[in-house]
Amino acid sequence: MKRVGTATLWLTEGPVPHFREMVELGREIMRALSMHVGYEEAVRRFADPFWLSSLACALGFEWDTSGQTTVTLKALSHGLMGTDIPVRVLGGKGAEMRMAQLEAGKLLAEIGVREVGEIRRAMRLTTSVDNAALQDSYDIYFQAAVVSESGQWVIINQGMNTVNKTARRYHWSSDRGLGVEEPHTEILSETVEDVVLDLTSTTSAETRQTILEMLEDTPPSRLNQDLAQVKALARKQHTLTSVFEELPTIPMHLSPPNRLDEETIRRAKNVSSFDELLTTQGVGAATLRGLAYIAALVYGSKVSWRDPVKFSYAFGTKSGKPYPVNRAAMLEAAEFIKQAVMASKMGDETKLTVLRRLNSVLDSNH
Repeated sequence: MKRVGTATLWLTEGPVPHFREMVELGREIMRALSMHVGYEEAVRRFADPFWLSSLACALGFEWDTSGQTTVTLKALSHGLMGTDIPVRVLGGKGAEMRMAQLEAGKLLAEIGVREVGEIRRAMRLTTSVDNAALQDSYDIYFQAAVVSESGQWVIINQGMNTVNKTARRYHWSSDRGLGVEEPHTEILSETVEDVVLDLTSTTSAETRQTILEMLEDTPPSRLNQDLAQVKALARKQHTLTSVFEELPTIPMHLSPPNRLDEETIRRAKNVSSFDELLTTQGVGAATLRGLAYIAALVYGSKVSWRDPVKFSYAFGTKSGKPYPVNRAAMLEAAEFIKQAVMASKMGDETKLTVLRRLNSVLDSNH
């Protein structure tokens, strides 16, 4: 499956005084939307983070808070339950998130969906990808699946970063198919992390394959010996900059684990795909992180350490949130665009010279 996008929001707490009104209005919006564009298209729109944020605003929620996800989808879940609208919303926070997978069959039977195996698998796999395959400092605490009577689904996960008090939202769609590599077609965030472990990147393809080969060919005790070497190297260097290109000092949440659980490694020994590994019992962020470090440091495979966010505030904002405007960067961008337009009007040789200069600027500021 392919992740459609994410959004970063500020964590908030407290009651919602107009929740009942959100339930009533949300239900009727979904009824009208399903009649106007069809229930499948109505579900499909939840894959767009901008659209969901707009819906939350229409229901009286702030555009930049975590509740726009959790409260809006909970209100829709309540509003749609038991109606003749052929769409249901499953999930919630914590225990509700886990129970949704168990109760999916019963809840979806209301709209005639009998085969829910793919939906359950998608809920498990997307959580594993967003928690473990992409380690970006956000821990998933909320999940909702929006499902139509035809079995089409959109899954929305939300993770929290308790340090900077923000939440990041991940959107997945059945329209994108199954798979782990490069699941993002659109990622929205107010902030870009300095370094993440992104095992979904095409850059990490070799590492994903190396991990599977390591599990098949290497005894668990040997893998722990390799991990000890990795940790010794990390302690010696204090930073792995010389090993991984452009990698700054490793944040605590990306430090190599102390040890791999050997029973978990044995369970994962015969997995046939990275998808299967992600949903193997006991395999979580620490296990994958340890295996990725071994694959990179011992076997020399490439790993992506770049945040796959494709949009953020380009130059900051007037209010200083999330950060003040970078006026110099704005002028540099203006000059870059000016030069690019000039290059498009020049002859081939002159154009090539300008484009090389522009590429040099890009490389130096990447």
